[in-house]
Amino acid sequence: MVASAGGLYAGKSAKIETSNMPLKTLFLNPPSFENFDGGAGSRWPATREIESYWYPVWLAYPTGMLEGARLLDARHITSQRKKTIRTCKDYELLVLFTSTPGFPGDVRIAEAIKDSNPQIKIAFVGPHVSVLPEKSLMEAKVIDVACRKEFDYSIVEYAQGKPIEDILGISYRKNGHVVHNPDRPTIENLDALPHVTDVYRRDLDVRRYNVPFLLHPFVSLYTTRGCPAQCTFCLWPQTLSGHPWRKRSTDDVAREMAKAKDYWPYVKEFFFDDDTFTSKRPALSNCAPS
Repeated sequence: MVASAGGLYAGKSAKIETSNMPLKTLFLNPPSFENFDGGAGSRWPATREIESYWYPVWLAYPTGMLEGARLLDARHITSQRKKTIRTCKDYELLVLFTSTPGFPGDVRIAEAIKDSNPQIKIAFVGPHVSVLPEKSLMEAKVIDVACRKEFDYSIVEYAQGKPIEDILGISYRKNGHVVHNPDRPTIENLDALPHVTDVYRRDLDVRRYNVPFLLHPFVSLYTTRGCPAQCTFCLWPQTLSGHPWRKRSTDDVAREMAKAKDYWPYVKEFFFDDDTFTSKRPALSNCAPS
């Protein structure tokens, strides 16, 4: 059992043991902007007949790893800005998932949060700060730390008080300059990560998510990470998940799927939102249930 802001919930955890309580952490998909359209955890300006709202899967993993943490997805409702700022008064660390088109607005809401709660630490994660960590930190003084690429363990270690110079995969300011700690190796043991569905159940309403090509309501999760291809048009392997292809075990995926079907008997579709699900066909027999 893992203690959380919402009580106790059943599920495994990749929690890193420390002697002190971690910073009380809010993982935030921030309120978006007018003409919002989104896909696969990102945000960009587009106007279509049908909007799409995807799960904040990347934020759900470290949320499940930190005692007392909460995941707040405020991106589909712009009116949640004031509510989000009020919510952040109760937290010691804000972890905000940003994107390039949303970065200026994300900085503005981070500044408003800092004005409301001057003691809060603010970390930005996501593709934009992975590619441009120095530029992001120098442009936005409100950001205390930028986590590059896979940020699961980096942000957990930061919240748990590990010396900042010893945390792999982060960038931060020191004496007026930006320091880039060495990259963190890609996560090999995906089974050690928590089940995102436990966090969804506690912190999200699955009926709020909609993607036109999926039945509604749906639940989205990953069974693999990474993609060996070098496609220039694709965002994720180049900026976040990396190119090494890694998979969860059949047993681990089956356990999460069994829980998910029990959590939401009314869900009509479960979507494995993997970068390259069929990358290594011989390995798939050990990757996901048939």
